[in-house]
Amino acid sequence: MLTAVPAAAAPLPQPPLVSLNVSGDHYALTEKTNPYQTPPAAEYTPVGINGALSGTDRTAMLGSGDPECAARADALPQPTVPTSAAYCWDTVMQGKQGAENAHLMPWVPQGLATSGEAQLSGIPVTGNNRAAIVSWTWQNTKQDPVTDPENPPPPKKDYRHNSVKLAFVNLDDMKYRFVLPVWVDEAGVQRRIYGHGGGLAWYGPYLFMSSTSNWEGQPGPDAGKAGVRVFDTRKIYKKKDGGGGDYQYVLPEVRHYVSGGASFDYVSLDRNSAGGASLVGGNYRSSSTTGSHAGTEVYRYRFGDDYRLNRTPVQGWKSTVPQNTGDAISDVQGVQANGDTLHFNMSKGSVANRRFSTAGVGGATAGWTLKARKDWSYRPQDLSLWYATNELWSLTEGEEDRVLYSVKLDALK
Repeated sequence: MLTAVPAAAAPLPQPPLVSLNVSGDHYALTEKTNPYQTPPAAEYTPVGINGALSGTDRTAMLGSGDPECAARADALPQPTVPTSAAYCWDTVMQGKQGAENAHLMPWVPQGLATSGEAQLSGIPVTGNNRAAIVSWTWQNTKQDPVTDPENPPPPKKDYRHNSVKLAFVNLDDMKYRFVLPVWVDEAGVQRRIYGHGGGLAWYGPYLFMSSTSNWEGQPGPDAGKAGVRVFDTRKIYKKKDGGGGDYQYVLPEVRHYVSGGASFDYVSLDRNSAGGASLVGGNYRSSSTTGSHAGTEVYRYRFGDDYRLNRTPVQGWKSTVPQNTGDAISDVQGVQANGDTLHFNMSKGSVANRRFSTAGVGGATAGWTLKARKDWSYRPQDLSLWYATNELWSLTEGEEDRVLYSVKLDALK
């Protein structure tokens, strides 16, 4: 008699993320305090965040009712995800599509933080304005004009290559100005902060910016190491004579954290994590260059006294290879943690455009969930949660498609 061989059980679907072992020096942070935190008093006067958010010398953003902004509506999430607010940058900061136009506007928007995360009421630590802060990175190198196609000029590195500046946006009158993040050397000379500025988080008076290790050979405090750089928004200064170019308004670094080896390509503030507020950061892993849809790492650090980060992370996650590669958590540009929920903004990579995912990571790993969608914005970047209104804010980086917008969390269910 032949005995029937039982059919093999179907493999259980793999969770979208697995727990990451974050013990050890690789994920540990070392805090460094900048001894020089103010520019020369003879040249600069303190104006604080109120000064950054007011004044007649700011630039207006465009509302969704403006024809120029309405023409960029396709960069927003699709109609299946209705936006509750949408704004566009002015024409100059939109840039021009096409590689041949990169030199016309090399600044590209990246990180985002809002006063709705800084305080639960949505009001910054000083002043009474609703505000957003957006980091812009200088990604391109200006070239000499081509006068002889047979002998084009050699590549030339611009002095601002890979530096960062911050747009302080007053969300009440929708005007903004740029403030330059700097560090002050022993001679009192202010110097640019270099790196990508891919993520921002705003907690109380302090602004946290993810820091890459690439400073293009420029000097600076631990310039060759990844980590997080910290600024006090109460300490914004203006050049007394009204000049200074990019240095007209400056925000000196007050401390920074150096990673033992982990990347910090984005950060976010989670006010709802167990045990108190925490900073969540992670790495950007390209599926196009690595050939893998797995390997994105995210880590959580708790805050101690005076908004200082604890040295060792308390949690971590790592993305897996999904059964459907279209649902991969890869090419991550920003993460917003909200307790046991992680929201991911992702670029196309080798998968698709308009990707956004929500992962539930509470309880046993086998019960973790994933909701992936492809009706999000085009080329999305960082995320920020406005806690009082339950709105998720984000922005896009595409040339001529640069928008700042918010979506109710209920619209993502």
